[in-house]
Amino acid sequence: MQVERASDEWSFYFFVIWQMFYRFGWALMWLTFKIFFRRIDVVGLDKLQKANPSILIANHPASFLDAMVLAVFLRRSLYFYVRGDIFSHPLAYRVLTMLHMIPIYSREHGTENLERNKRTFDRGRKLLSQGKLLLIFPEGFSRQSKQLETFKKGAARVALQTAFDDGFAGELYIQSVAINYSSHSRGANLFIRVGENMAMSSFRDLYKTFPAQAVNKLNAAMQQLFVQNVIHVAKSEHTPHAEFLMNMLYHLPGFEPGNFFSSSRLICESLSSMDEITYKEQQDLLANYRFRLMKYPLNDQSLSQTELSLNETIKLILLFPVFIAGFLIGALPLWASRRIADKTVTRIDFFTSVHSGVLGFAGLIWWALISVIACFAGGVIWIVPFLFTPVYWLGAWRWWQIWEKLSAKRKFNYYNNLDPQFVRGLLQVRQKLIPQ
Repeated sequence: MQVERASDEWSFYFFVIWQMFYRFGWALMWLTFKIFFRRIDVVGLDKLQKANPSILIANHPASFLDAMVLAVFLRRSLYFYVRGDIFSHPLAYRVLTMLHMIPIYSREHGTENLERNKRTFDRGRKLLSQGKLLLIFPEGFSRQSKQLETFKKGAARVALQTAFDDGFAGELYIQSVAINYSSHSRGANLFIRVGENMAMSSFRDLYKTFPAQAVNKLNAAMQQLFVQNVIHVAKSEHTPHAEFLMNMLYHLPGFEPGNFFSSSRLICESLSSMDEITYKEQQDLLANYRFRLMKYPLNDQSLSQTELSLNETIKLILLFPVFIAGFLIGALPLWASRRIADKTVTRIDFFTSVHSGVLGFAGLIWWALISVIACFAGGVIWIVPFLFTPVYWLGAWRWWQIWEKLSAKRKFNYYNNLDPQFVRGLLQVRQKLIPQ
């Protein structure tokens, strides 16, 4: 009896520590992403099932960063599969498991590890039966290209087995999610859209009689749902062109995050429907636009013609001391994280994952270090200003964004007065680039 009580107490303490560690990691990454990204837009949260379990299917443009941003900004506890080779060390296994990561193995990790996937899928089914969210990237691997890949069948198998084999009484949903980064670098814009979903109940009878057919049918239905709810192009080589035009949307006067998905889809569909001659003409038009921008030190934001509001002007003045403090304190971890990412990353889709991850942990260590130094140098009272270091960093980043907007407006006014015909021509080319 005492052994059972001790075991229960240990389980309770472990659960508390587990939750504290997860919440701490969540808070650290929330702060990191707020500093790393220029803007973060999340739309469609009302479509996410509040009480029912769901399998989230999402596109995969930036390695493990995709799972992290969804875990932080979807406002529900999220579990997700990641490549199993990073779990090889026992300590890494414990830490990553506390962060709701589940190892999954492919043939490149060794055929002897494929047997472990049974335990992986069992874990996924158990979490879903408990009403959790399970994230799966059904295309199987991350890449920069916006061309869709054929779905792996693992997500369909997990969904069917959970819904109909495990005595699950509720309704299981397949939920689509779209992720888009304006670039793979710090200062990018992050866009997340929770799309449409579908219930599993219509596949019950087919699965009970012909399981293999049910897997294939569900897989096809999931891919169709995916096609309708993510941003994609028909050909991989269209990706850079589409991304440049999509980034231009952010600079339109009166930009609305709720319209970004439909406008981006229109851009991608327009490029995908072009024949080779028409697409070459569009490429030449874009190249001409970019060349014209280079004639003067202008960028696309300079042509947005958005005015600085009174509120932003006041912030620019009041936040200047915060900018100085944030810059002086935060320059080192920012430089170090960029340096490490430059030296270690060979694939662009991994760059933002490594850069943001290192920035989060380097910033935390630096914050703790300067607080300790301040304590030893001037006593406990000197720690107080450094406790607000994250506020300085956030304030500095906000000040810099307002300053960039002001600088872009000043450049436009200057060159518009210097060569109005040239600027007018730029605006006309810009208007032709974005499909209406």
